[in-house]
Amino acid sequence: MTSDEAARGELVAVYGSLMRGLGALDEIGVGDRLRFVGPCVIEGQLFDLGEYPGLRRGTTRVVGEIHAVLDPTALEELDRFEGFEPDRPQASLYLRERVRLVEPTGMQAWIYVYNRVPDPSRCIEGGDWRAHLARRGNPETQPDADSPPWRSRMK
Repeated sequence: MTSDEAARGELVAVYGSLMRGLGALDEIGVGDRLRFVGPCVIEGQLFDLGEYPGLRRGTTRVVGEIHAVLDPTALEELDRFEGFEPDRPQASLYLRERVRLVEPTGMQAWIYVYNRVPDPSRCIEGGDWRAHLARRGNPETQPDADSPPWRSRMK
């Protein structure tokens, strides 16, 4: 099976700056290679890392969106954006993992899991990045110390 065949039919669940209307999909140029499927809930814990969130494995719920991958190059671009290096997972800022979603029931999707230990005080109650941004009032913040240089362009 080629990488093109493998990526067709794949789903990716996003929970932060890659959600519709928050700018990252257009910024990295993959919006036309993904198709919005609907809302989802991911099991995990969400943390405010400054300009973007990080999801860690956990037992609470995180609000997200499901997108169908229309072109395999979209996953490659998302991997670069998230700082995921398949050949060097220990050095990656995020890891891409396939998980079973809480909602919709029975659906699986790729997610990006933060590969560092975040400050527990930065946990986002309710697991909803968009609602958190609204409560925070000013989405323009200083990037986290682990923030890759390309993240500083994201507003």
